[in-house]
Amino acid sequence: MRHRKQIFLFLATVLIPSLTLVFFTREIVRQEKELSAKRIVDERRRRAQEIGREILLHLERIKLEESKNEKAILAYPDEYRPSRPEIVMLGQVDEGRLVLPWEFRPLTPVAGRTKSENPDVKTKIRAGERAEFERKDFALAADLYRQAHTAPENKDKDYARLLLARVLTKSGKTAEALAHLRILLALPSRQKDEDGIPLYLYAADRLMTLPGDGERVAARIGAALEEKPWMSPPEASMVDSILARISTYPGTADQVKPLITRLRDTLSAYLIKAERLLALQKGFARYMFSLRPEGPDRPSAPVWEVDEKGEWLIGLGTSQADRHLLFLVDVRALSETLRRDADFRKTYPDEIRLTTAAHSAGEALGQNLRGLNVVFLDPQASFAALDTGSTRPFYTLTMAAVVIFASLGGYLLWRDVQRDLNVAEIRSQFAASVSHELKTPLTAIRMFAETMRLGRIKDEETRYEYLDTIVNESERLSRLLSNVLDMSKIEQGKKLYRPRPCALATIVRTAVRTMEYPLRQQGFSLQIEIEDDLPEVRVDPDALEQALLNLIGNAIKYSGTAREIGLKLTRSGTWALIQVTDRGVGIPPRDRQRIFEKYYRVASRENEQVPGTGLGLSLVAHFVQAHGGCVEVDGSPGCGSTFSIYLPLGGEP
Repeated sequence: MRHRKQIFLFLATVLIPSLTLVFFTREIVRQEKELSAKRIVDERRRRAQEIGREILLHLERIKLEESKNEKAILAYPDEYRPSRPEIVMLGQVDEGRLVLPWEFRPLTPVAGRTKSENPDVKTKIRAGERAEFERKDFALAADLYRQAHTAPENKDKDYARLLLARVLTKSGKTAEALAHLRILLALPSRQKDEDGIPLYLYAADRLMTLPGDGERVAARIGAALEEKPWMSPPEASMVDSILARISTYPGTADQVKPLITRLRDTLSAYLIKAERLLALQKGFARYMFSLRPEGPDRPSAPVWEVDEKGEWLIGLGTSQADRHLLFLVDVRALSETLRRDADFRKTYPDEIRLTTAAHSAGEALGQNLRGLNVVFLDPQASFAALDTGSTRPFYTLTMAAVVIFASLGGYLLWRDVQRDLNVAEIRSQFAASVSHELKTPLTAIRMFAETMRLGRIKDEETRYEYLDTIVNESERLSRLLSNVLDMSKIEQGKKLYRPRPCALATIVRTAVRTMEYPLRQQGFSLQIEIEDDLPEVRVDPDALEQALLNLIGNAIKYSGTAREIGLKLTRSGTWALIQVTDRGVGIPPRDRQRIFEKYYRVASRENEQVPGTGLGLSLVAHFVQAHGGCVEVDGSPGCGSTFSIYLPLGGEP
């Protein structure tokens, strides 16, 4: 019942409150973690919106800068190279249709772009073509082409020169044809025919049939690719064909081939970009609705949108009527530009990367930058200040302390219960042992006393023997009761010793005389060695005698079949040494310290047959320690034991 009360009190006062505290602490930690995560998410969104506004300003600055060059863009759109590396293309949107740079037509006529037409020139060119192809009169055709080439107010003079070079080649006048073709090869890329093919490419194509001009043609194409960022797909196809022919032409020098390889790689990358632009042009109608939204929800700021592949940003610039400038911005290049911008990095020191919803997650940059996200490359460092994880160790330590406290309380309760159970068991064993120890001498005393009272003892010697037995059993009973009373006093802190200078030899001999009868009765021989010249020692003689009687009594009980006991009193340095030795069952090493605990008895088969209370050695240890000495035990199981009492010579207890 007492244990149940202890367990109930432990549950009510320790375990249940501890578990409740752990539960609420865990809930607090979980809620703080959720709130911290929410704060981080909100802050990331807020910072993304700010970055979006900064990027929008950057893009509008790009529009403003490039719009200053609108005349140049409109004059030669395929030759205009943007000033910003992140700009992929500047195009035109005409009535909702994307016009690519090679298709671009100016919004207003550009001065100097065209020349006056001479109707007689076209007549001569047509007549020359009839003479060349129908009549095969190359001389007449050459004369007509030459007249068309030299006519005044002639916008087709370069085209007439190209036709003249062709017919001269057919006439076998290679040197003159070569001279005209080389002049045409040097023409700027903007000089084109009606199909939009630059005239220098026709010259380059024909020069390939003449020896020694492959390197010159490759150099001219390389210069054209440098000066002109855009060309129509037919023009690009023709350039690629010419370069392929140069690389396989037998007269091409080896040092020219690396240049040709580089030019073809550049052209290949351009063709890929041109194909993407053509695909964008085909599905451009859907972007117009996003870029020019209508209705009350229309954003106040300009809108940019990411293309389907998630690589380009599309935005509209200045407009005239239904025509708009169109901007294509490379997302990756824009991200690198922002990371190199000192002002931007100062405002937003976080490591960021622009990406699109099609490629990865991230935070949206706002409705004006549709499909464009920002990714924080180091979110832990970027938002560490918002993370309340610094308080989590406190809660963790609190929970750990509660768990440790509850565990310690449980352990102490378990130990208390175990101790109570052990004490109850020891008390039960002690009661049984004391009962047995008391019953044995009382039975003997009663038996011999009744025998003598009945007058059955006629022999005087036997009568004295019975009387000795009664006296010895009475002394045994007195020693047992003294042990119990002394232990009770020790437990209550009332045990007092009355030390005085005493001769140890006298006390030892008195103890031997007291134990002579039980030793003789059980057939023991006691080997005594006493040094009589030891100085007197301040001890309580009765207590020391009781300690010796306990040791000799234990030696008798635990000697087994052996019948030899040794008792020795000698000097050991500054100590007086009293040793009691038996040849009995011995003591295991693990029990040598515990045998001096009260009520403790070594658990063994031999000891179960030996009566005892477990108090004797505890009283011996208490006496020796109270007199400033110590007690030691030596021996091994089956070889007996030696108990040694050390008392200081001339010392104060």
